Amino acid sequence: MKFWWLANSSRLGVEKAGIESLAREEEWFELDRWRFHAGRLSAEGVLIAHGHRYAVRLVYPDQYPEVPAWVEPHDEVRWTAHQYDKGTLCLELRPDNWSSGATGADVLRSAHNLLMIENPLGKGEQKAPSVHDIGQLQAYDWGAHPVLIGSGCAERIRAGTARDLSALRWMANDDVWPILIHDEEDRRLARRPPGPDLNSWRFQVPVYVSGESAPSTGPADRAELVRTAAFDPETSTAVEASTAGVVVFADGTDLGVVHLVADGGTHRRRVFVLPDEDGARSVRSADAGTKRVTVVGAGSVGSKIAEAVLRSGVQHLTLVDGDVLLPGNLERHALDWRDVGFRKVHGLKRRLFGIVPGAEITAIDVNLNWQRSAKTHAWQIEAVAEGNVIVDATGDPATALFLAAVAEANGRAFVSAEVFEGGLGALIAACLPNRDVPFVEGRATFLAWCDAQGIKPPEPGPRRYEMLAEDGAPVIADDAAVTITAGHAARVVLDILDGNPPPTDSAWLLLGYRKGWLFDGHGHTIRLNVGERGVGAPVADDPEARSFALKLFKEWVGESSTGG
Repeated sequence: MKFWWLANSSRLGVEKAGIESLAREEEWFELDRWRFHAGRLSAEGVLIAHGHRYAVRLVYPDQYPEVPAWVEPHDEVRWTAHQYDKGTLCLELRPDNWSSGATGADVLRSAHNLLMIENPLGKGEQKAPSVHDIGQLQAYDWGAHPVLIGSGCAERIRAGTARDLSALRWMANDDVWPILIHDEEDRRLARRPPGPDLNSWRFQVPVYVSGESAPSTGPADRAELVRTAAFDPETSTAVEASTAGVVVFADGTDLGVVHLVADGGTHRRRVFVLPDEDGARSVRSADAGTKRVTVVGAGSVGSKIAEAVLRSGVQHLTLVDGDVLLPGNLERHALDWRDVGFRKVHGLKRRLFGIVPGAEITAIDVNLNWQRSAKTHAWQIEAVAEGNVIVDATGDPATALFLAAVAEANGRAFVSAEVFEGGLGALIAACLPNRDVPFVEGRATFLAWCDAQGIKPPEPGPRRYEMLAEDGAPVIADDAAVTITAGHAARVVLDILDGNPPPTDSAWLLLGYRKGWLFDGHGHTIRLNVGERGVGAPVADDPEARSFALKLFKEWVGESSTGG
């Protein structure tokens, strides 16, 4: 605790003098005593308004004077609508406009002003005006569980053009129980509402639309509801028998929603119309959004690269990894306990669908260096090569070289992300086809550069992303090092897709996260120029062999078209 009254005794003296002076000089305040109440310094007394006596307590919080003092009744009693339940009064001085120059005496004056205006123990003939600026977000779950509707869907409901309306209801989440109403047009979006899911207690419920005005208060029963809604007999029967659903009143202006509960009752809900912001925060162009990214390695780095590019507007992903998520992975991985025991790629695919249900995601649950059928290996590499950008997030140099060769052969951009030992830093290397030197040459240049500096490149310890400290204990790269590396790699991938790749002289980035090796400390970036692509030797041409293969290919096309 801060113990403000002990740490700032001069302010305590000002407060004490101010309260006691108020009691001497003003007839409307009587000070009974100073005391600690619930561990907080308090001044207890009586406020007098219109001859009525209000026993109050001025409470100084431990963070005073940075946060305001407050006034509350001695006992639990509700005097005014400007009060939080039966406790703290809502006054002119409050958290949203408090200044540390104000005092407890000022708070008491504000409380007295409120009681004088409203006279709650007298006739209560007047209400103090409210100057609260309570937005929708702050009032989100105040007194009515929320119904969410996109502005486009809301407009279509008002216009009577919404088709195949449905609603998703989340059960028992933080005591809010939200409902999302959507229509056929909403469900055509890539970022469409998800379907029902028993595992997350998400259920689909029917929607009934009435063109009448919403009732001012919640209908007492189903019969009154269907009369107000002026439903036809068939709809009336369905509403009266429904155990779950919502009735939307749309008279052309406001929308009102009544929830049909399982016991046959009704409950009026608060409606929140949401702006249509599909893709607005991804800042991807439509063209970039249609491109595919292949991420090989769905571990801590790869899982976060995949999530970042998906959230940034890339909706076509191929994920490759044969590993299984274990409890020890949870400290740095994008997944959680719900996916422990499953292949990482399948858990990651489920997570990504939870973000963008309409994404197109291919999961290949093998490691590319496993022993398996040559035929299976071939189609898996073909799937890898479909990516406009191929990302190596394995941390394995041999796999990186193989993937770079596949990218080179298929004219694809290649990005490799490697976290250095113990979270010391990272290497992000980008290689664009027909521009940068092949990755194998770039890595050779990197190793030669390290030799020229008289220092070996960082090497992994007994476990990947680790090293041994001087005392022999393993030093492990933490989630911060992993996450920042994934973020940098995702940035490079997105820049390539957007047609704004890193320049040739800085396509290899060495990122420092702490002092060590060649890094001065966190934020030290080394832009390594590994050279430019030279003019390669022309590939030898054999027209006879090419003609032979083309003839066979045309025969196959003809057979395929005739079903042969």
